Amino acid sequence: MAKKLGPDTHSYGNFHDAIVTHYHLQLRADFSRKIFHGYVDVSVSVKTDGAKFVLLDTKSLAVERCVEKATGHALLHTLPEHHESLGVCLKVPLPESAQKAGSHTVIRIFYNTTEQSAGIQWFEPSQTNGKRHPYVYTQCEAILARTLLPCQDTPAVKAPYTIAVSVPSPLVAACSGTAVGQNPTFEEDGYLTYHYEQKLPIPAYLIAIVAGALKKAEIGPRSLVWTEKELLDASVHEFSADTEKYIKAGEEITGIPYSWGQYDCVVLPNAFPYGGMENPQLTFLSASLLAGDRSLTNVVAHEIAHSWAGNFVSNSSWSDFWLNEGFCVYLERLILAKVNNSQAVRHFEMLIGYNDLKKTVADLGADNEFTKLQPDLTGIDPDEAFSKIPYEKGSLFLYFLETKVGGQQNMLGWINHLYNTYMGKSFATADMKASFIKYFTEKGTDKAALDSIDWNTWLTAPGLPPFDPSASLANELTATCDALAEKWLKHAGEGCTSADLDKFSSKQKMYFLDVIITNGLPLNHQTLEKMDSLYGLSKTRNVEIACRYIVIGLKSKYEPAKPLAKDFLSIHGRGLYVRPLFRALNDFDHAFAVEVYKINRSRFHAIIRNMFDSLLL
Repeated sequence: MAKKLGPDTHSYGNFHDAIVTHYHLQLRADFSRKIFHGYVDVSVSVKTDGAKFVLLDTKSLAVERCVEKATGHALLHTLPEHHESLGVCLKVPLPESAQKAGSHTVIRIFYNTTEQSAGIQWFEPSQTNGKRHPYVYTQCEAILARTLLPCQDTPAVKAPYTIAVSVPSPLVAACSGTAVGQNPTFEEDGYLTYHYEQKLPIPAYLIAIVAGALKKAEIGPRSLVWTEKELLDASVHEFSADTEKYIKAGEEITGIPYSWGQYDCVVLPNAFPYGGMENPQLTFLSASLLAGDRSLTNVVAHEIAHSWAGNFVSNSSWSDFWLNEGFCVYLERLILAKVNNSQAVRHFEMLIGYNDLKKTVADLGADNEFTKLQPDLTGIDPDEAFSKIPYEKGSLFLYFLETKVGGQQNMLGWINHLYNTYMGKSFATADMKASFIKYFTEKGTDKAALDSIDWNTWLTAPGLPPFDPSASLANELTATCDALAEKWLKHAGEGCTSADLDKFSSKQKMYFLDVIITNGLPLNHQTLEKMDSLYGLSKTRNVEIACRYIVIGLKSKYEPAKPLAKDFLSIHGRGLYVRPLFRALNDFDHAFAVEVYKINRSRFHAIIRNMFDSLLL
């Protein structure tokens, strides 16, 4: 049986005895060695009498020494435990003056990262858009903060942080906080030091750094976009129209002001393994979202929703990840509906999500542990379980609950109550369930409706849930898509013309292709050839549409899909695309999949490499 590391199965942190309350990082980027080196000051609050030590998470770090900051006295650390996936325990003795409940101390840990630190991705100049300067960014979710700094790497522990990060001139560094003081300060050796502060408590996975030849431009009254100059104009065009609208909508929907101050974005290289990452005050976005028609800006709405769901209030463990992403998707779709003044938009997005859920369950298997809302992840890196399940099954559960309590406004009243209760804290599914039942019981909600909720099946049963929303959500946006898909599925596209998609939005095109993926594969090769000749799907700039079309081709063993997959995977590194494409390509032609993977492996993030090395090397 897999062993739990500590109170959180994924962390050695003994936060019930000694909890981290603040981090200060002083780091210097060494691009030639691909490391950060420096120190972190870890502020510790003792919670129980007789606590002798604090336990921190590390992985692929070289810890040099630990000292008590106030006195400089050495603290002889040890590394008592090791786990292949979850890292090394750093045990630091507490000074005698800080071994009683209520006492505090600050421990300074001198260390450096290593080339194996998976939460950091370094790019050579040739791998950037500008081709002149190196680039680095961090990606710490889920449990990769421990590869950037010694920390209590669990969402159960939230702490503010400050950072001073030095990079060679003329590079610019940005972090998930507010710029403070003179920024940058100039060092004698030509380095520039950038200073940031995050005042609100956050899980360690939200500590973030990006550095490169970055430029910035305004995209809203409280928002900037940062990126390489080659992508700046396209980024401004893509994100300036909607960002502030999304923030205001989030405030109105939750009834809670946006509390983080500035909301900035940075557009990262295409190799970034996610569409977006909700680092507070500095959302990371993939350049793959630059479709040119603003059709993929829902990702920004999603990351803004995290300002409440996940960042403001957090899941307390990775088995409860759905509390983060399920609530976030639920809010995201309400934001999109409000900005577009259309419930039909919300329902359409939900149907796209339900199709994603069905595809994910089909790919993983209906009995797979990872299709549960609360999977058992003991001893497993949470990234191994990452999928659409917590997003789509989680948000669908919340919509199901909405139908039981009298609708959207009643549901939002409870979410406002829940978030105000756990403001700045973390909570578990048991807390959420107790809050829901208590709130709606006190509101006089029909007892039979509350009693009819099968919590156990929703939370712990694998596969699709016992609730199909399709019929109740269908609307004019889906009807035309379903009708067109039927022509291709039942009549091989007879009567279809090149004008079929002219009035379709990008999301409708995605939905149309999803209907085919979930109902009609494999397709006849002549049918696929005809579809592409009419619609030009192989030439689209929209990555979501392109990925779906290529998946259809690969799963239909259509030879022209192989070079399309190779070209796509040589540009994009987002896991949402890479996973289904490599799986389908491997099923079609293993040798070709291996060839494509080897060509691109060095460009992929460690999260992607860990996922496919065993299959394709």
